[in-house]
Amino acid sequence: MILLLSSDLMFQSRISSTARAASKTCLTERSVAKLIERVTEPNAVSMILIDLTLRTIDLALEIPQIKSAFPDGKILAFGPHVDVERLQAAEDAGADLVLTRGQMDRDLIAILQGT
Repeated sequence: MILLLSSDLMFQSRISSTARAASKTCLTERSVAKLIERVTEPNAVSMILIDLTLRTIDLALEIPQIKSAFPDGKILAFGPHVDVERLQAAEDAGADLVLTRGQMDRDLIAILQGT
């Protein structure tokens, strides 16, 4: 299962359809607390995607919560290449991989198939 934290409806749709094509389930939320609450099988989570344009996420606080809730899940954060501070904050908070949105868009199929 792939989890997505995002409010971008267009990119959510692209990620969800790519996940389906890779025979994966994708669950999307805008809140870490709601996402954790909705997942009934935490060990089934292979990847958590965090859209860094979702400003309501406190990366330093919530990335560790995500790691704790889904210990088998790889955390991938992505955001605009110009938002260097937020990209660095995600890395500092413990994201396993941090990409620009362009990298994420370009490599989406390979990323989701690799989970």
